Amino acid sequence: MAEQIDLLKRYSGFRKSARNLVFVGLINMTGSALQGFILVLYLNVLGHNNSIFGSLGLVMEVSTVVILIVSGLLADKYGKKGTLMLGITLSALGMLLFSMTESLPIFFIAAALIGLGGGFDGPSFNGLLAELSNSKRRKYLFSFNSFLNLMGSGTITIIGGFVPLFLISSLNFGSIEAYRMIFILAFLLKAISLVLLSRIKKPEADEEDMNDSCPIDDKKPWGLIFKFALPNVFTGLGAGMIVPYFQIFFKEEFTLELGSIGIIFALLSFVMAAITFILPRIAEKGGSVMTIGVFHGASIFAMIAIPFTPWLSVVIFLFIFRAAMMNVPHPIMTAFMQSKMPDNCRSTAQSALAFAWMVTHAVGIYIGGFIWDAVYVYETLPMRYPFYIATILYTISTVLFLIFFLKMDDKEHKPLPHLHKRPSLSNILHRNPR
Repeated sequence: MAEQIDLLKRYSGFRKSARNLVFVGLINMTGSALQGFILVLYLNVLGHNNSIFGSLGLVMEVSTVVILIVSGLLADKYGKKGTLMLGITLSALGMLLFSMTESLPIFFIAAALIGLGGGFDGPSFNGLLAELSNSKRRKYLFSFNSFLNLMGSGTITIIGGFVPLFLISSLNFGSIEAYRMIFILAFLLKAISLVLLSRIKKPEADEEDMNDSCPIDDKKPWGLIFKFALPNVFTGLGAGMIVPYFQIFFKEEFTLELGSIGIIFALLSFVMAAITFILPRIAEKGGSVMTIGVFHGASIFAMIAIPFTPWLSVVIFLFIFRAAMMNVPHPIMTAFMQSKMPDNCRSTAQSALAFAWMVTHAVGIYIGGFIWDAVYVYETLPMRYPFYIATILYTISTVLFLIFFLKMDDKEHKPLPHLHKRPSLSNILHRNPR
């Protein structure tokens, strides 16, 4: 019981500005989650094949990549809040365009706007959230943000799955018009988050922040940034080839309807939220790096089992387990990386990581469109092949991450009984140079 009470205390006492920013991120994310869930299904309703979705995904992510080259530097130099507002505005306009037309050229413009928006708002949001916390609380703040986002994503996915069906069956909407309403809802959520963000002010730094020093030389962060970014190259490529096409996988392999697919994705979000809530404490005891490595390893085993399983219930379990083990450690990864970076380099580092992931993820989505067309449209490729490729890429990523950072792990060391004060991180590093 004491352990549970201690865990809850660690999630309390965040600054008001930090709590408000997390709430803004929640609303912004729900809009993005709606668009991400519904787009591939909307294109199918319009009669487009998966390669069109892959092409739109490529445009979206190439646009993000182009902006990521400079967005972190701009956020660090000119202000993270303004950069974040610009990103939300661009993505909101893109979602509005999706709701207004069936024109493919306009769809590509909308995809580009959403991509540009994501390139601005991702690094600036994480950098701003890091500024509103210190190293002792950062794991919990980032995990709290992830917890709320996952709960919101699960809820909004159910809405995204059933609202079109309700509009069609009860209000006599056409299929295309019903899907467009989801994009309008996503636009409204983005607009609300923009208004709320404009009211957030950064507080003055307190003494705890002033003592929150970074163990990395401010003048030489690029080598470390490269080590953080390289595993993302392989993860992004593997994720692009398989994750956006899981909706199609469930639809084709098990003939599931939109509402049922929405429930599966919502259940995934709720499971991930539950694990995310306790993960910071696990990472403190076992170390952030080791926790990430174990979770990712378990995810890889689940992924390779999916194409060999004929039972829907088991596939759903494996799908949820795979995604949870791969994605739940993300806030721990972000907090770990941010804690190793100088204050004036955090958005830049976040941009570099996102850049590495987005470039290969865009290529993965594009290639994946042709691979899954070969599986289900032309029936020239066995369904298990995309899983083989993704498994290899995820394995390379996990091994590289452990090689680079296992010696830098931040496992919690309990003080000896006769000591009253835990040694500081700087003292530990001084006694044990690595």
